[in-house]
Amino acid sequence: MTLLLAQQNDLTTLDSAARLRRLQPRTGLDFSSNDYLGLARAQRLRNAVAAALARGVSIGSGGSRLLRGNDPEHEALEAEAAAFFGSEAALFFSSGYAANAALLSTLPQRGDLIVHDALIHASAHEGMRLARAESVATPHNDAGAVDQAIAEWRRRGGTGRAWIAVESLYSMDGDRAPLAD
Repeated sequence: MTLLLAQQNDLTTLDSAARLRRLQPRTGLDFSSNDYLGLARAQRLRNAVAAALARGVSIGSGGSRLLRGNDPEHEALEAEAAAFFGSEAALFFSSGYAANAALLSTLPQRGDLIVHDALIHASAHEGMRLARAESVATPHNDAGAVDQAIAEWRRRGGTGRAWIAVESLYSMDGDRAPLAD
């Protein structure tokens, strides 16, 4: 009983300080989730999912694609993306986090250098933590600092490949990387 009263007092204190948060239905424009494109409620996607289920497409992977989770739909989607982008192949990941972690932990090799923007997403840091390559941070959106980091690495004897990791659009600040630079 004493604990319940203490919890009620805590809630009253938070409420009076305008700090009490309650679960609310979704309303308005979404600038705070991973669904900023509004695809989670898109009717076109709902129809595509219903059609896929009607064709017998499995609801879940059941495992990694390498072991037991690959479906012809995965391969068709990747082939369509490769054709769209004019590339030899495409590979889809379950999330951007998984893609960043996987790419940065596997593509750069020992002897390479990853130069990354100081504000790059945590998923890129996770990939670099697992990487065989050395990594160095540069000030946010400073293309000159990227050049300097690579030049310094070369002066110290670096002979591998230099990888530059930036985000085209930084989700936390809303600014864009100077990709042309």
